[in-house]
Amino acid sequence: MSLNAVFHHLGQFFLMVQTAAEPVAPDLDEYGYPTRPDTQRKLRNAIVHTSKRLLLGGIALTLGGIGAFLKLKEMGRSRVPLTPKTFHPRRILVIRVDLIGDLVMSMTVVRQLRRTYPEAEIDLLAIPSSAQIVRGDSDIAHLLTYDPNIWRRPKALLQRPNWRAAQALRTQMHERRYDLAVSASGPWASILAALSGAPRRVGFSKEGYFGFMTDSVPGQHWAEGERKHEVDYCMELLRACGATPDDASRVPTLQVQPETTQSVEQLLQAEGIDTVKPLVACQVSSHNGYAKRWPVPYWARLIERLVNDDGMNVVLTGAPNDQPLIEAVIRRTQAQVYNLAGKTSLPQLAALLQRADVVISGDSGPMHIAAAVGARLIAIHGPTDPGMSGPVSPEATILRSDIWCSPCYFAKGPANCRFHTTQCMKNISPEQVHTTVQEKLRQSSRYEKEIVE
Repeated sequence: MSLNAVFHHLGQFFLMVQTAAEPVAPDLDEYGYPTRPDTQRKLRNAIVHTSKRLLLGGIALTLGGIGAFLKLKEMGRSRVPLTPKTFHPRRILVIRVDLIGDLVMSMTVVRQLRRTYPEAEIDLLAIPSSAQIVRGDSDIAHLLTYDPNIWRRPKALLQRPNWRAAQALRTQMHERRYDLAVSASGPWASILAALSGAPRRVGFSKEGYFGFMTDSVPGQHWAEGERKHEVDYCMELLRACGATPDDASRVPTLQVQPETTQSVEQLLQAEGIDTVKPLVACQVSSHNGYAKRWPVPYWARLIERLVNDDGMNVVLTGAPNDQPLIEAVIRRTQAQVYNLAGKTSLPQLAALLQRADVVISGDSGPMHIAAAVGARLIAIHGPTDPGMSGPVSPEATILRSDIWCSPCYFAKGPANCRFHTTQCMKNISPEQVHTTVQEKLRQSSRYEKEIVE
């Protein structure tokens, strides 16, 4: 039976699973956080959680059988060690198909593989919404895109366009004839690594499906009781691939093209922003859980001090769907602020954050972008542990409130507060952030010149 047929029958089974209704946007309190859920929302969340567990459990059983078949095919085959002396790949595929911040941190894998195997072409597979941040990167030979999130609902298994897209990706990967595929994180990356046709596949043994990796790295991301940073997991994968990363390899970097920098300068001029004054970029939103967001009134108070008292320019960054939250901040301010949300591409956002004198953000994709372009960054953390996923840039300052229940987020769902208070973020005051902004700006010769004048 073909793999397509297996998934077709699996999809018919899972269509019998009762799925939840579409979620309803919750009411927000004065801080911009959702109010405590009512009985209906609790029931809906429970149904969604149960449905996902049933779906993932069934998929795991099916793919486990496929993995056993792959394991049998590998038995008896001799493999050379993955070292620069014994292994000479022509093409390597790095797979990271999740959030943009994770993709940015995984660029450490791309950079080091490029240095370890200079004769090889390094390709990257990412989801379309994140891939643009690395388009044009000189270390990436080919950028492939695919979004496995289309399979989140059982009925997706019966939709032919989804299968055609998967087959097109498989064909594209086979045409590249990869010698090595690196599954940077998660079960989907392990599936795509197996579909790539690469004879050597590196990934964490407990993260992918049984038999899908030929060279398994013990463990998995953020195992219970383990406190290790995301970039250190990348270092483990690199060592398994034959690289010898050093401390400098831990710091993710992004390339900003000169033409992109120029387009951002033109955008600032078109918006009427005085480019002589210090520029502060604020990322008020975070897409993977509301508890990562600093309170709306806190943003408003900080912006008023930066603009009215300090004479700085403040730009708000974000995606088009961040507009409601950004408008809520703007309504509370009595200061001129420039809303650039939805006006920049991802490469332009990177150039804008690099251009800013200071960037302020909660734990978000733009926070990691800012760190990777060397921006003076203030990263506000609450539910997430900066020791596991925070910025590792020397230019970053992390602010967090060390209360008893924080950090509480371990990548098992959106970062929401179980007590519905988000007190860890409320404890970080606008005055504290303002003081840190001033400290950061004193490191800028542009800021000191402004003070003298």
